[in-house]
Amino acid sequence: MTRKEQLQAQLAAEAETTRKFIQAFPFDKKDYQVHEKSMKIGDLFLHVIDLSLWAEMAVTTDELDFEAAPYEPKELNSMEEAMSYFDECVAKGMKALENTNDSVFDEEWTLKSGSKVHMVCTKEEVVRVAHNQTVHHRAQLGVNYRLLGIPVPPSYGPTADYTDF
Repeated sequence: MTRKEQLQAQLAAEAETTRKFIQAFPFDKKDYQVHEKSMKIGDLFLHVIDLSLWAEMAVTTDELDFEAAPYEPKELNSMEEAMSYFDECVAKGMKALENTNDSVFDEEWTLKSGSKVHMVCTKEEVVRVAHNQTVHHRAQLGVNYRLLGIPVPPSYGPTADYTDF
């Protein structure tokens, strides 16, 4: 299996799990925040959705400069909008990986804010970090769901709410 096939398989697997978390999202609680230093649940939700775009960004660019390209979050107000946007993000990530030669994954990629460099790594590492961030932030969503009394969907096995996984 090539590296791009491995990354595509991981993106597809995480997308299936992420869909369960999207379907559980409480749009009427978008401003909920577990702590003043924590992201609002709506912002966290959107971040989990658009992390699939990082695969495309990693293989088609050499850097992300937060100062030059500030984050402009998409407004999602319904389950239909969220699922449609998520499917679009995953499709773009998968297509970018499909159209990439494995040698591209060895190229350097930089994350920075102006002159402050946060991370320099290979493009393959960027895609893997995006996968890891998806898992991490999806778990944060799970904590938010638990605190709001929303059943936490299964990720890799049963949860207290879904024992028949």
